[in-house]
Amino acid sequence: MDMRLKNKRYENYLGEQLETRQFTGFMLFVGQKGTGKNDMASYFAKNIVCENGINCQGCAGCALFESGNHPDVISIGGGGRIKIAEIRELNKKLNLKPYQAGHKIAIIKDAHQMTDESANAMLKLLEEPPEKSIIILTAEDKALLPETIVSRSQVVDFGINGAQQEDFGSASDAREILQLSSVAEKFNIIQKYGKDKAMAGNLMDCLETILRQAILAQNRTGKETAGIHEAEALPLLLLLARSRQYLNNNLSIRFVLENLALNIQRSENCPDKWN
Repeated sequence: MDMRLKNKRYENYLGEQLETRQFTGFMLFVGQKGTGKNDMASYFAKNIVCENGINCQGCAGCALFESGNHPDVISIGGGGRIKIAEIRELNKKLNLKPYQAGHKIAIIKDAHQMTDESANAMLKLLEEPPEKSIIILTAEDKALLPETIVSRSQVVDFGINGAQQEDFGSASDAREILQLSSVAEKFNIIQKYGKDKAMAGNLMDCLETILRQAILAQNRTGKETAGIHEAEALPLLLLLARSRQYLNNNLSIRFVLENLALNIQRSENCPDKWN
């Protein structure tokens, strides 16, 4: 079975559920746009409703799923804010007995788009989940969801821009660049990115993601995320945009990254400590 996950831990985790038919009731798939989290949620659901359990493409379950009319699969979200009425309707449908498959499967795409009222309704649903239900939320980052929801979920991390964070350590390196107070330490981190333009671009993507997610989370909750304030993040996003221009103009990759690190260090709005 092709789960298309570079992280073998999660490939095995999802694959084992399909093989044993012992399913986790609530999962949260997180990752940037383009990482395949929504596609994987659909692929996983299709394997559950497949009468042969292998996405056979030939059974009635697969045919109904492909037509978007499978009675045991409910999909919401992916088109803007998710309102409380949608979560209430989802709750009603999940409380009905499975019609054809062994489970009711709900996919909530872009769950970070839930309103506060929707999130509260979702939390109540998770506190008393309907029997034989499987709920999959997808979001760009778990930091954009209430901790009360995240803590009840099994998080499956799809990484950044299609690559798992473990591949090059770009996400953790990006966060360290923002955390460390020493320029020398920042320079040590960027050494491995200084010879490959794609890797340098991936590091910048990670930096941008951390900053943008902090802004989104603060706008949604009114609270800082990971110690990053919107007023601190915006100037750093401008620095990143300028560094991308330098990189696209074929300046030395190492020069661009070192210049970026220096400017982050010098930025008047860069905090002394990023948690």
